[in-house]
This record gives sequence, C-alpha cells and structure tokens, in this order.
Amino acid sequence: MAVDIAGAIRAAEQTRCTAMLACDLAALDTLLDPRLQFHHATGAVDGKVAYLTKVSGGRIEYVAIQWEEELVTALGPDAALLTGRMTTDVRVDGTQKRLNNRVMMAWTKDNDTWRLVAFQSTPIAG
Repeated sequence: MAVDIAGAIRAAEQTRCTAMLACDLAALDTLLDPRLQFHHATGAVDGKVAYLTKVSGGRIEYVAIQWEEELVTALGPDAALLTGRMTTDVRVDGTQKRLNNRVMMAWTKDNDTWRLVAFQSTPIAG
C-alpha cells in the first residue's frame, strides 16, 4: 500500500494553521515536536516552549494564513520537507503586520503523528 506522504504533510500543515488561527495550544502542542526550532523572519529563534509561550501570552496572534507554491519533498517514510510561499497576517505585540515569506519546514513522523520539527521563514523582497 502506497503511503501519501505529501497528502499527510499538507493535512498536518492545515491542522497547524487552523490551530494557530484559533490559538489552540493543545493542538499546537501535539503538532510541534519537542525539538522544534522556529526561525522567525526577523532572525529570532524559538524552541517549542518559547514559541508556545509567545502564542499563549498574546505576543503573536495569527489573523490569516495563505499558502502558495506548496511543495512536499519526502526524505523517507518518516521525514519530509514542506516549502513554499506563505502570506501571514499577524499581530506581534499588538502591531498588525503582513508577512510575505518563503518558508521551509521539516516534518517528522512519530507514533503515526506528523510533527513540525523545524520552521524557517525568509522575507520576500519587494
């Protein structure tokens, strides 16, 4: 039986985006790997606890997320990259921002659950 890794990664990312928009910390906790390295477009880097603390404390509030040019690259049965363009409307410390970024994400499967282990965003010039 063929495994649809691309479909599973896209579904996990959709679940993550929905959880971010809803500020659903329980869902995010499940989706984020304990080893998470979240590289913001500003150059700041958060681990899982620091990232969840920012979201739960209202420092980061997601308003809208749109994906384009999604590409899933399977690295094996339990690892994949998701790359593409992400436009995010977000409030950071109360300031509204629109982020247009190229994004690279590393996902790993653990106990049949895909978890985000690394996120890197780079602003698109212009």
